[in-house]
Amino acid sequence: MKHLHLNQLLPVLEGKVIHGKGSQVIKNSAKYGEHVITDHSLVFILKKGKTLPLPTKVTSITVVTSTPRLLKNVSSDTTIVYVPNVKKAYYQFISFYRNLFTLPVIGVTGTSGKTTTKEMITKILAEDQKVVSTYLSHNGLRRNLDYLLEIDDTTDSAVFEMGVSGPNQLLYSARYFRPEIGIITTIGTDHIEGFKHQDSYVKEKSKMVQAVGPKGTIILNHDNPYCRRIDLKSFSGKVIYYGMEKTANYYAHSVTFNLEKNGMNFVIVCKEGEYSAFVPGFGKHNVYNAMAAIIACSLVGVSIPEAIERLQTFTHVKSHLQFYKGLNGSQVIDDTWNTNLTSIEAALEVLKETAGGRKTVAIIGEIEELGEYSVSEHQKVGALVVKNKIDRFIAVGRNTIPACQKAFELGMSKANIHHVTSHSALMELLKGIVDEDTSVLLKTSMRKSFKNTVNQLILKGKESD
Repeated sequence: MKHLHLNQLLPVLEGKVIHGKGSQVIKNSAKYGEHVITDHSLVFILKKGKTLPLPTKVTSITVVTSTPRLLKNVSSDTTIVYVPNVKKAYYQFISFYRNLFTLPVIGVTGTSGKTTTKEMITKILAEDQKVVSTYLSHNGLRRNLDYLLEIDDTTDSAVFEMGVSGPNQLLYSARYFRPEIGIITTIGTDHIEGFKHQDSYVKEKSKMVQAVGPKGTIILNHDNPYCRRIDLKSFSGKVIYYGMEKTANYYAHSVTFNLEKNGMNFVIVCKEGEYSAFVPGFGKHNVYNAMAAIIACSLVGVSIPEAIERLQTFTHVKSHLQFYKGLNGSQVIDDTWNTNLTSIEAALEVLKETAGGRKTVAIIGEIEELGEYSVSEHQKVGALVVKNKIDRFIAVGRNTIPACQKAFELGMSKANIHHVTSHSALMELLKGIVDEDTSVLLKTSMRKSFKNTVNQLILKGKESD
C-alpha cells in the first residue's frame, strides 16, 4: 500500500480525530477481525460488539470507528478517528485510494475460463512488469476490494477476476477496479439460483461492456452465442472478437492436441500477421483462454510473438485438468476445481482426446446453484457423455439422476451407467473397474470436493508425464 498521511484522509473519511494526532502515517489498511493489524495500520471497525480490544503488540495504529466508547487497550500512540458511518468511510477510502493511480487494469469474467485466462495474463505481463492480480479464483466482493490496496507507485498493471453470483455484482466491483480492458471468456449457465433466470445471468455478464466505460476495450469470444448477442449499439469503445472462425478479429486454426508436450498447438491469425503458438494444458478451451490473454497483453505493450513465447511456460492452477498415474496403473485426470456445463464439455473432450486407446470413465458430480434449471442442465451432462462416446459414466450426488436417465435414453448401456451418493460407494466401484487400460476423469465443484477420492485414486507424487 502507498504510504499516506492521515490529514489527507480525514476529508475522505468524513472523520474527526478525537484521540492522538492527525499527522499519523498510514502504511496499511485493515478491517478489524478480518485482517492482520500491523504497525501504522488504518483500522476500520466494521464489526459490532460490546467491547473491541485493540492489539497490544503494534504501534501507531489509527482506528476508524463510530463507537469509540467500546474500544479497549487504547495506547498513547493510538489515533482514534470518529465517523458517523464506518462502512461509508471504508468504501470512500477504497475509492479514493484507487483514484490515486493511473495504470492499465484488465477485468476478466465468464462462466468458465476466467481464472485460467487471468493467470495467463498475469504470467505474460509479470515477465517485465509488477502486476497486482486476484488470487486464484478468490473473487468474492469482500476480498476483491482488498486487492486494490496492493497497488502502489511501483505497480505497472492489474488483472482482476470479476465473478458474479447475483445481480449488480459486476458493476459493483467495476466501480472500484475501474477496468479499461474487459474480457468475457464465455457465457453459459452458472449461479442461476442467484439470478432466477438465465436471461438475468447473461445480462449480468454483459455488463462488462459498461464496466470498461465508453473509451474502454471489450474482448469477446465470438464462438460463444451469448457473447455474439451482446448489444453493442451504444458502446463507443473498441470491440475485439476472438474465436475459431475467420469472421473474428483474431482467429485460430490448425488446433491440435500435442500429447508429447501436454498441450495444444494452434495458429493465431490477426491483422498483424499469422503466428504459430503452443499453450500448455489440453483442450480447445485453453486455446480460447490463451487467445484472450494474448490479445489483452498486446493492448498493454507486449507484442504478440513475445506473449506467445512467454505462454509456453505457463503452469495451470491446481486441479485444472491435471494428469496423474493412478490406481491399478490407470490414468487419472483431476478437474475438481469447479464445474458447470461449459467446463464439463471441455473436460469430456480432453478425456476422449487423451485416452490413447484406453477405456474412458467420467466421474461427474452435481452442478450447483442451478435452481429450476437443475434437471435440464443435468440432462445435458448425460447428452455430452454420450456425444463424446465415453465408455463408462459415474454420476455422483442425488441431483445427477437426470444425467443418468438422459445417457440411457440416448443409447448408453445401463451396465455402463452408475449413480452413487457417497465417497465409499464410489471408491468401491472404482476399485473394480479401473486398471492400466483406463483413463478416469474426476469432474466436480470445489464446494463438494472429491479430495478424498483424488487422494485415494492417484499415486502420491506420480504426476503423469
